[in-house]
Formats: sequence, C-alpha cells, structure tokens
Amino acid sequence: MRDDLTASEKRLIAALDRIDHFIDRATGARAIAPAPVAAGGGLAEIEARLHAAQGENRRLSGELVLLHERQAALLANCETRLTEAHERLSGAGLEAARLAAANEVLAEANRALIAASGAPADEARLALEAEIESLRAVRAAETAQMGDLLAVLDRMIDTPAPETAEAPRAPVRAAAAAPAVAPAVAPVLEMPMPEQVTEFAGASHDAASADAGDASGPAEERG
Repeated sequence: MRDDLTASEKRLIAALDRIDHFIDRATGARAIAPAPVAAGGGLAEIEARLHAAQGENRRLSGELVLLHERQAALLANCETRLTEAHERLSGAGLEAARLAAANEVLAEANRALIAASGAPADEARLALEAEIESLRAVRAAETAQMGDLLAVLDRMIDTPAPETAEAPRAPVRAAAAAPAVAPAVAPVLEMPMPEQVTEFAGASHDAASADAGDASGPAEERG
C-alpha cells in the first residue's frame, strides 16, 4: 500500500515537472517568436500538450486521493483490530490471574489435607509434584495464548516475529501433557470427609456403649 502511494506521488511529481517544463517552453516561444503566424502555430501545439498534461495531472490527483482514502480505511481497520486484540490480551491476563488464585487456593487445601491426614512422605511428595505439574500446565496454556495474541499483533503491524519467539513454544506443548500424572493425588485426597468422620465416631461410640452394657449385665446378676 505504501509502495503504491509512493509510486503515485512520484508520477504526480513527474507530471508537475513536465507541466512546468511546457509552461517554460511556451513562455520562451512567445518571447522569441519572429512572426505572429509561426508563433500562433507553435503556441497552439504547446497549449494542446499543456492541456494533455493538465488532464494527466488531474487523473493522477484523483488516483492519489483514492489511495489516501484506501490507506485511511486500512489504518482504521487495523486500529479496530488492534483494540480488539488489546481487549483480548487484557481478558487473558485477568483469566490468568483468576487461575493463579484458584491454584493457590487448591495448593493450600492440598497442604491442609496432607497435614490433617498424616500422609506418608511418598504420597505427600506425589501430591506436591502433581500440584507443580498442574501449575506448569496452566503456565504453558497462558504462554501459548500470549504467543498467539502477539503473533496476531505482529501480522497486523506487518513486522516479522522474532526468531526467539518460537523457543518457549516447544516446552509449552510438552508441559501441556504433564497433567496426566494428576491422578497421583487421589490416594491423598481420598480421606474421610468431616461428615464421614462424624458418622464413624458415632458408630464407634454406640458400639462401645453396647459393649459396656453387655459387660455390666452379668455383674449385676452376680450381685
């Protein structure tokens, strides 16, 4: 688009230079014309060529106006798309912050469950490793999304993407498959909930009371 505009401007400048040259020649012909008849014939030819140059000038001016209008429309479209991309990028940032907060809450709950259940060191380690892999997967998804948005912005402003931009994308895809080890958390999280613990404690208390009653019965009979 810019090349077309530059070429049209060059053609317009060349046409204006030709017009100035014709005007200079016409002025010189009028100054040195020896006879009215000869001067009249040469002047008519020069005026015809001048009119032709002026017509070419008007045509080039019209093309230049059209090119400016097309460029303005293209710039407006690019600005709109850039605004939309910025909005998407802001939304992605908010979503990433929300996921990070949710992961932090999940990590705290996981640590609390491990501490409350007194899980063995191996199971606790597996749970923490699964948590780390989950965080890596979320980070990989964020990096991939940011890379896609930056690629769109680079295409919009017609700038080549840097060669190092693709470097973090390879580990991103590898880390995306990491959550497959997440089921390792299952042995740690499969612990009685507070309601189950209460029911279990109640049942144990009832059984102990029944045993105590059975034991006190024969004692009273012997008495």
